[in-house]
Amino acid sequence: MFEFELSITKALHRDHQNTLALLERLESDLSRIGAASPPAQDDAAMRALLTDVKTILEAEVKGHFAFEEEHLFPRFAEHIDPAITNMLAGEHEIIRPLATALVESARAALENGFDEASWAKFHADALELVEREVFHIQKETMGFLPALEHIFEEDDDAELSMAYAEAGGNV
Repeated sequence: MFEFELSITKALHRDHQNTLALLERLESDLSRIGAASPPAQDDAAMRALLTDVKTILEAEVKGHFAFEEEHLFPRFAEHIDPAITNMLAGEHEIIRPLATALVESARAALENGFDEASWAKFHADALELVEREVFHIQKETMGFLPALEHIFEEDDDAELSMAYAEAGGNV
């Protein structure tokens, strides 16, 4: 595995790992519960999962994605390849509404629980998000983040780390 040197790539990688851990947990719990019957509203493990879905996915699409699009993609496109950032930005555009819908579903379920229809939709949307987001993170981890290590200097790293913290990232 690639060893990240810059604070910003370490922070982005750490956030990717946190998102992957959530997605793995989400997929595992959904597989265990199944799509047919919703979990009980007072299921503590499901409530914890929904809270994490709400918190982590909201940070992912509002902070992490926006930061990459504003601060990293333009410089990557200039120095490496705009086709790569166009592809990653396109994936953001597909993932963002899915994640936003899951955040809203999680928020509603924490207040009122799931009925059969809302659970079936959450279940299907969550599995689609897991598939898309895991693949997206793998691409960024294997190609995008390592390439950033060659683009940015120490001064850039400090500036980007501060901007990422301001965007809600964990530096």
